[in-house]
Amino acid sequence: MHEVRFSSYRYSDDTLHLEGTYFKGRVQLLHKGGVRTWRVFVWHRLEDAQKGSWVMEGLEPLPFEVYDDLSCQAEGVPALKLWLDPFGFGWEGLEALELEAHRFGQLGKSGVWQTSEWTAFHEVNDGLPLGAGMSLLIKEKPERRYYGLGERTGFLDKKGRTWTNWTTDDPIHYPDADPLYQAHPFLIGLEGDRAWGVYLDETWRTVFDLASAEDHQSIIRTDGPTFDLYLIAGPSPKEVIQRYTALVGRASLPPLWALGYHQCRYSYTHQELALEIAREYRRREIPLDAVWLDIDYMDGFKVFTFSPERFPEPEKLTAALREMGVRTVTIVDPGVKKEEGYLVYEEGRAQQYFIHSYRDEELWGEVWPSPAVWPDFTRPEVREWWGRLHRFYLEHGIAGIWNDMNEPAAFTVFGQEPPKDNRTLPSSARQGNRYHAEVHNLYGYGMCQATYEGLLKFEPSKRPFVLTRSGFAGIQKYAFVWTGDNHSYWEHLEGSIPMLLNLGMSGVPFVGADIGGFSAHADGELLARWTWLGAFYPFMRNHSGKTSRRQEPWVFGPRWESAIREAIRFRYRMLPYLYTLAHETVATGLPPMRAMVLEHPHDPEVSALHDQFMWGSDLLVAPAVRPGQRHRLTYLPQGQWQDFWSGEGYEGPVHLPTATPHDRIPLFQRAGSAIPTTKAEPHTTDAYWETLVWQVSLAPEVRGWVYEDQGEGYEPGYISELEGTYDGYTLRLDFTDRCGQPRQRVEAVIRGVREPQGGHSIHHYDPQTQTLTVDLASGSAEVHW
Repeated sequence: MHEVRFSSYRYSDDTLHLEGTYFKGRVQLLHKGGVRTWRVFVWHRLEDAQKGSWVMEGLEPLPFEVYDDLSCQAEGVPALKLWLDPFGFGWEGLEALELEAHRFGQLGKSGVWQTSEWTAFHEVNDGLPLGAGMSLLIKEKPERRYYGLGERTGFLDKKGRTWTNWTTDDPIHYPDADPLYQAHPFLIGLEGDRAWGVYLDETWRTVFDLASAEDHQSIIRTDGPTFDLYLIAGPSPKEVIQRYTALVGRASLPPLWALGYHQCRYSYTHQELALEIAREYRRREIPLDAVWLDIDYMDGFKVFTFSPERFPEPEKLTAALREMGVRTVTIVDPGVKKEEGYLVYEEGRAQQYFIHSYRDEELWGEVWPSPAVWPDFTRPEVREWWGRLHRFYLEHGIAGIWNDMNEPAAFTVFGQEPPKDNRTLPSSARQGNRYHAEVHNLYGYGMCQATYEGLLKFEPSKRPFVLTRSGFAGIQKYAFVWTGDNHSYWEHLEGSIPMLLNLGMSGVPFVGADIGGFSAHADGELLARWTWLGAFYPFMRNHSGKTSRRQEPWVFGPRWESAIREAIRFRYRMLPYLYTLAHETVATGLPPMRAMVLEHPHDPEVSALHDQFMWGSDLLVAPAVRPGQRHRLTYLPQGQWQDFWSGEGYEGPVHLPTATPHDRIPLFQRAGSAIPTTKAEPHTTDAYWETLVWQVSLAPEVRGWVYEDQGEGYEPGYISELEGTYDGYTLRLDFTDRCGQPRQRVEAVIRGVREPQGGHSIHHYDPQTQTLTVDLASGSAEVHW
């Protein structure tokens, strides 16, 4: 190890330049779209100082003041204080004590095959003096908590463990499994009422040791020869996420059908079976928006083909499903079968589009097809070619694409089996002028970019839908994310909550886990509980593996079918609210499914709370996560809350014993909110709600809004608002309808109230449920008690 030291500095061209014997550095204040961030960039003198970003663009430098003590200050951002010998900095209570450089491999070889491929990679990089890897030591504080880092096992707070960013196909998710399929070198720190974020813009293998080895310090490490860190100010966790996503990019608004309920299995092995699944949903009056086809639809596992025996008429299949209101989504893996006469392979080989070995020969191995080759998605011309190939699916009526095995996963390479915990390409493989070790984490990101842009090119009037297993920071620009090969374990049901919440706090909003579990065997109770939880996942898909028990909603008998049907119908009733949250996500980067600490950062009770969450800012969800569970303890933060189902009111903060029946989920509404709902339909059409029912929780001021548009495409949408006042005697509601579409019914529902005595509106009161329904067809209503 060598400490990084600088002996001099100069400020010019909106940049603080640092000079040392072995290292150089740059400090800049960058801005994009009103967001300002400090960039601290250090590299070995012999490296390329012009390193760019794979995921960020359009950042421009701003001037700032540099004082004699190396304090860097500018209006609108927290000051950055540097020291040079050894190099470190202080910012927002974060103290980076020193930066160390080490020769490649001193961190271990977990990112690289320990074979002849590793030996070759080590040899060609051994010429790098010092700086072939760097570690930043951070002073720890007992009260600090950490969030983010993408898809992780474990609880909400990530402190106390070491986390690695190296996209990995790991089908066995033990509680300490790490790494998994996603790589997000982004971290949120929270200390008391102040939050900040750090983003390490390095695509090499990186490690975040968060007070794991020693509780007085944390370490951020990279295997690469540069250290490129962005400091993102709060002061709230929400503001950190908003600023981070402004830099790396935010998700686009998905098509409405993507937010419906989806059914998948590995595999529906022939087209009549896929049709029968959809017909059974319709017969049983269970809503459904998409059926998914796994790898068995292909001809010999060749992507961009259909099996002539099992799926002989794909256009007829997709058309028949579409008549039922059901879309078709197909899996697409990056492994291309190496077969003469196969057009995809022949085109890619002719253009030298596939990854090569360090000996500059076409790298081949095995994934599902054998032998297989892998496209190099770091190259724009390869991405354009891959995107263009998707015209095949669109011409066959496919509505969305599922990118899997894109870590990239490899069962063998050149006949060798990789380590079981690192089933991927050797780090010595060549991608353009880079080694795979440098761009491994980008593989899924590049594949999704190619897919998204290809779909948009051929159907520019439709919003592309892509789902991915692997990704890097900024993946939300191109794809939804699901958490891969989970199991039908209660532990995985519970563990999906903090996993998805931390993905959301890493800027990835549209996420989900396989409902019921992919591997092992579900039972009726587990599937019912998981479907109710999944009704609040931004992405809701039931998916099971080939060797698992079937888990369509009806397979465990009428009792569980009824509970599951009600959960799915509830999801469809809540689509106006979820779609409005999705619209908010596009504007702010905030996820629909939110950790409690996002909405209540000053409440110490929620800083590590992982088994309940917020849906937007107005609904609190507290699922059952244990078999046979009949009650649970729910924490309601400060403020007024109302049971969504009964209307019973509560004042927080309070730990509330809550019943957990199988046919609903504990759900609490913030007082003063108005939640837009509709009636459950068999499938989605557009996002104009002919039936619009506002569930109102009374407070002195009431407000809610709903976003509506065509549900597809890029025509402008409209925000309609419900506003009201309530003084304990009179409720006044005003609905401003801007969508311009006809409605059959507009109502406000108020639960847990006594029978009113009059008013200037038509209303109905149910004394048994203490529920008041108010007609808002005229746009306003008044009720007296």
